[in-house]
Amino acid sequence: MQLNERIEQEIVSKIKDSDTFKNAPTSRGLLQYLYEATKNGAHLKETVIELEFFKNNLSEEKNNPRVRVNIYNLRKKLTAYYETEGDTDGWQLKIDKGQYKVRFVKKRAPVGRLNKISWSQLFPYGLLLVALVALLLTNMTPKSPLLWQSFLDSGKSTNLILGDHFGAIGETITGEKGWSRDFEINSVDEFYDLLERKPELKGVLHPSKYSYTTRMAAMATQQLQQFFQEYDKEFSIRFSTQTTLPEIKGGNAIYAGPVKNENQFIRFFNDANPHFNLTARTLELSNHPTLKDTLLTFGGSLVDQEYAIVSKYPSIGNSDHFVFFSQHDIGVSATVEYFTNNDSLQKFEKKYLKGKKYFTALFKVKGQHRVNTDLHLEMVVGF
Repeated sequence: MQLNERIEQEIVSKIKDSDTFKNAPTSRGLLQYLYEATKNGAHLKETVIELEFFKNNLSEEKNNPRVRVNIYNLRKKLTAYYETEGDTDGWQLKIDKGQYKVRFVKKRAPVGRLNKISWSQLFPYGLLLVALVALLLTNMTPKSPLLWQSFLDSGKSTNLILGDHFGAIGETITGEKGWSRDFEINSVDEFYDLLERKPELKGVLHPSKYSYTTRMAAMATQQLQQFFQEYDKEFSIRFSTQTTLPEIKGGNAIYAGPVKNENQFIRFFNDANPHFNLTARTLELSNHPTLKDTLLTFGGSLVDQEYAIVSKYPSIGNSDHFVFFSQHDIGVSATVEYFTNNDSLQKFEKKYLKGKKYFTALFKVKGQHRVNTDLHLEMVVGF
C-alpha cells in the first residue's frame, strides 16, 4: 500500500481515537499538531511548539520544560499503543528522540519478532533440535539394495543354509578311530547304499552324529549377519545335511557353500535358471540368444584359484533364493563379501541388471593361502 496524505491522516486519527489516547487530550492535540506541521514543512523546535501549540510567550516564562515533558509523554503513549492496540498496524508513526517531526515507517513483523527474541534463549532449543535430527538419522533404516529387497523388505523368514559335509565314524587311514569324509557320500541314504555295495564295512563304519564345515561358513555368516543388521533384519542358520526340503520351501533361503557336497540347492538352481545346468563338477551354459555354449569343469588341483557361482532366482511359494557356490573357501567368502557391500551392489545393479530381477554370475577368484582374494567377474546372465 502506497502512503499518501489521506492514509497518513487515517493513521493519525486511528491513534487519537484509540483507548490509549482517549483520556489524554493534550497528547491527542499535540500529535495532530506535529503531524500537520511536519506535512507543511515547518521548522519544528521547542520554542515554536511552545508558542504555536501551547500559546505561551517564552519571554514571560523562561526554562519551561512543558514541551519536553509532553513530547516525552507522547512518545510513551505511541509505544504503548503499538504494543497493544496497534500491534497489527501495517504502518507505524514515529517521533524520533531529539526530534519533533513525525515520520511513518512500514512495519516488518518477522524482523520485529526476531528482534524481541534473545539468541541465548534460542540456543538450548537449537541444541535439542540438532540432537533430535542426529538421533533420527542414526536410527533411520537405510533403503535396502534392489537385489536384497525380497529378503529385507518382505515379511518372509530367511534361512541361511551353510554347506557342510557328511561324514562317518570308523577306522581312519592311520588305523585309529576317527571321522572320515567321502565326497561321494553326502547323506545317510548314500552311506547305507555304500554299505550295500561294500558289506565288509558293516560294523566298521557308522554315520557320524556331526558334520563339518570350512572356515568359509564362519566368514560368510559374519558378513551376512553384519549386512542384515544394517537393515534391522534377522535370519536363521542351518546346515545343508540337516535341512529338509519343506524347511527350504518355507521361506527365502541363502545358500553358502560348496557344490561338491551335491546339496539340494543345485536342483533348485537348475529348475530356475533357463540357460544353466549345474552339477557337482560342471557348469554348462547353453541355448542363450547371445552367449556361446560353454562348459566349465570344477574340482581342479589348485586351491588358490577357482570359479564361484552366484545366483538369485525365484523359488516355490513366492520366495527367493540367493546362492553362493564354489569348491573351496575363497570363492564363497569373496562373493559373499562382494554382494554385501553397498558400493559393489550399486555398481553391479546399475551395470548388469538393467531392470532384471534375477541373475546368475560367474566369478574367477584368486587368493594366496585362501585369503587376500582377487575377484574377476567373468559373466552375468540376467533373467
